Amino acid sequence: MDLNNMAKKASNVLEKVTAVPLIIMTGLMVIIVLMGTFFRYVLNDPLLWTEEAARYLMVWMALIAASISLKRREHIGIDMVINRLKPGLKKVIVLIVKLLIAYFLYILTREGITMALKARSQISPALKISMFWPLLSVPLAGITTLIQLILQIIIDLTEV
Repeated sequence: MDLNNMAKKASNVLEKVTAVPLIIMTGLMVIIVLMGTFFRYVLNDPLLWTEEAARYLMVWMALIAASISLKRREHIGIDMVINRLKPGLKKVIVLIVKLLIAYFLYILTREGITMALKARSQISPALKISMFWPLLSVPLAGITTLIQLILQIIIDLTEV
């Protein structure tokens, strides 16, 4: 099997591995928001933890979805400028941009790990959990998106 096919298969697997938790988190967030709304407006007895839990789930979802967005090439880009370039120059510019994004994701992952580890002893106000868990979303998103980006670079460079 050639490198291009291996990278495509790995990219698809990573997409599926990240999509399953996203689906679960979306369902959980909907349930939590509905519970919070029901308890607050119907029972007049608000659950204090629902807003915080929904916020943390939304952050996790947004960050983890970045790798799927990158794989599907749905990330932000300036196509108008890139598409006007000659094919050879376009490939070089796109590769340089991807390498700069890779460097950013490396820094995001490294600093995210540091941030999450420093926050281990901090406790969230409503959920009473270590802030390590909400902040772990940053390095996890960084590493999954970085892996997906590397796979996309391999796919781009090995396409015929």
